Amino acid sequence: MVMGFCSKCGLQLPEGAYFCPKCGVKTILGLQTGVYSPYEDMKEVFVKMGQEMEKAFSIAVKEMEKAFETARKNIDESTARTPRVCPNCSEKNAFDSRFCYKCGNAIS
Repeated sequence: MVMGFCSKCGLQLPEGAYFCPKCGVKTILGLQTGVYSPYEDMKEVFVKMGQEMEKAFSIAVKEMEKAFETARKNIDESTARTPRVCPNCSEKNAFDSRFCYKCGNAIS
């Protein structure tokens, strides 16, 4: 004797079936009796895992933003170094120059 059809895949269900033998969805009888479903436990675990992953990604994003901000500041500082002025001829030289490119004098 057949009880009905699966609400998900349409398979004819045997009488007394709590789950569809083809797709595993809980039948109306299974819902009415509150029969245990391992799927529900797995679903709960995956939901919790998703929430934990969302928290972890949120923390990672904040840490990456901090790292990028630090890198940006470091780049800005390294490119904004002031030139060194030659005490002999007053020519502006690169910030890391040890000697004037124009007169050859040592820059301290």
